[in-house]
Amino acid sequence: MAKPSKRRFNLKIREINFIKRKLGINTIEDVDKSAMKLLKEKLKKISDNRMKNKTKFKVWDILICSILAVLFGANDWEDIHDFVEDHYKWLREFLLMTGGIPCAKTYERVFTIISSNELENIFNEFLYIFSIKNNTDETDIINIDGRVSRGSSRKETTYSQEIKPLNVLSAYSNKYGICLASERIADKTNEITKIPEILKRFNVKGNIITWDALNTQTKNIEAVIDLKGDYVVPIKGNQGNFHKDLIDYFDEKKLAEIRAGNTNSGYLSYVEQRGSTSIIYEYFQTSDIKWYLEQKKWKGLKTFGAVRKTIDDGKTKKPKIEMRYYISSLLINIELFSKSIRNHWSVENKLHWHLDFTFKQDNNSTTNKKALFNLELVNKFCLGIFNRIKPFFDNISIRRIRKIISYNFEKYLVNIMCFLALS
Repeated sequence: MAKPSKRRFNLKIREINFIKRKLGINTIEDVDKSAMKLLKEKLKKISDNRMKNKTKFKVWDILICSILAVLFGANDWEDIHDFVEDHYKWLREFLLMTGGIPCAKTYERVFTIISSNELENIFNEFLYIFSIKNNTDETDIINIDGRVSRGSSRKETTYSQEIKPLNVLSAYSNKYGICLASERIADKTNEITKIPEILKRFNVKGNIITWDALNTQTKNIEAVIDLKGDYVVPIKGNQGNFHKDLIDYFDEKKLAEIRAGNTNSGYLSYVEQRGSTSIIYEYFQTSDIKWYLEQKKWKGLKTFGAVRKTIDDGKTKKPKIEMRYYISSLLINIELFSKSIRNHWSVENKLHWHLDFTFKQDNNSTTNKKALFNLELVNKFCLGIFNRIKPFFDNISIRRIRKIISYNFEKYLVNIMCFLALS
């Protein structure tokens, strides 16, 4: 495998060396005394209900090894074991590694006893320390969506029962580029009932919540408003007559009025070119909601909205038109309204896509839901680190960054900590 060219992957060596000198970081031991020590001390606080006299491996050693292995290319328990086995001597420089080298099954067993909430809180607290430096007063747009790990399911056979896949509901922050909260969805339920629970896991106040049409339910809307947040959410056929009413309301005449600058509305459009295909996106927002008789049913409702997507491939005579409809607690603010709708896809493009293709989570055949869920939390944590350091690799793909740092993991671990300090 060819190494990347120095010109293409500009690592800003001068800035990195300056930070190293400033922080006194030159070796792995120096890293251990700074950011690594901070993470390790936090991980030591995780509950461990194992019998002490029968415990060979420390929880924080298992977790640190797993994090480092995932950063440098590991996707499953066997990969983590292989990484530790290959670099055991190096790991002993800053970890206890009592009991020697854990086998792949040991990692899985330990991950089943770790508190998921404790683990995620520690990860987010650590990432937040580095994110807060770039904090602004900008409103955060938080996207909520579910994802299924396909590899964790099993079909029913003569000898075994059906095992359903791991289903996780995630809340993704566009402001910080991290997953704020994750909730496992039980086999016999759906994500609708988990929305109020996951909203309690992070700061909703002053931020905008988005989700897909499935979760647009009155109780979920109420939960957002009770926590002093705002919402921009879609209405589709699952809402029956409400959806039909919005279709009738946003007819061609009403859209023309909003385009013309109706004082109770906002309008924005832009054109996207994809090869020979031209796509026009038009955003409409109106505070004219008094006509809707059940408006009090939706707590905090202030505006209706619509998105008109016109697709012209240059081949067909008549362009294809798609319409989507939204309700929101926002006052007329077409810039923020349209941004909230566009940014909803971040949870798919910036979180779920990486879990699928960068960390190959769908290839992981672990059937223990708790263990796989905690490994997903490690993947999300590493993704948060990659999002912070990506600018220092000229914004190439995270998959490529992961491959690059695997060439010289000891050097890059030191640099990653410096990247975090610099970013």
